Amino acid sequence: MKVMGHRGAAGLALENTMDSFKMAKLLRVDSIELDVHITKDNKLVVLHDTNLFRISGNNMIVKNHTYFELKNVKLIDGKSYIPTLVEVIKATTGTDLIIEIKSEGCIEEIDKVIKKYKNQNFTIVSFKHNELRKLKKINPNVKIFASERTKPFEIIQFAKNQKLNGIFLNYWLLNPLTYFMAQRSNLEICVYTVNSNFIGAIIKFLYPKITICTDFPQRFLRNKTLPRSNES
Repeated sequence: MKVMGHRGAAGLALENTMDSFKMAKLLRVDSIELDVHITKDNKLVVLHDTNLFRISGNNMIVKNHTYFELKNVKLIDGKSYIPTLVEVIKATTGTDLIIEIKSEGCIEEIDKVIKKYKNQNFTIVSFKHNELRKLKKINPNVKIFASERTKPFEIIQFAKNQKLNGIFLNYWLLNPLTYFMAQRSNLEICVYTVNSNFIGAIIKFLYPKITICTDFPQRFLRNKTLPRSNES
């Protein structure tokens, strides 16, 4: 079983911030998941929601503002800011990145980033399946996973038809038939968001060839010791 840091290490530092990504890298996760939106001036920024309210108390909508405007908003931890995708890539060199597309209109810029940073391993993920189709068309070599909340068998068929590399599911959708069908179709499986040690142990026992996405990577890694705060 592989371990993916959810929004960095969202249980240990504010999600999708540089502190969170650096913590995940220090923990030596197998991969790091992050969320991407595009700004008014076509910059790829890393945050989950379409607006800043949950992480800052400010209700600014991402697509209506430039990156300069967004970066100057202090987040709720009192120190962090919204990073660009490129900043995260540079800070996590050597760790696989799972980039989840959260808004439409990102594809061309994401493709440019993938082609520029050729030494980094990227996987593109989204619930927006039309965006995945567009990316597959312009860059057939990129690794792509399709996400799904409720329909595991339909998403397996979709991924197979579109010649994608894997699927990203709610962990409670995982069952022996889903696992078998994905394996038979040569599709990798990632499940989110596994924070329970008990659930993680069950998944590891029943479905060893799987990746779990978690807010608390240290709970599932061999080395469970948290790195010191002064390490960077």
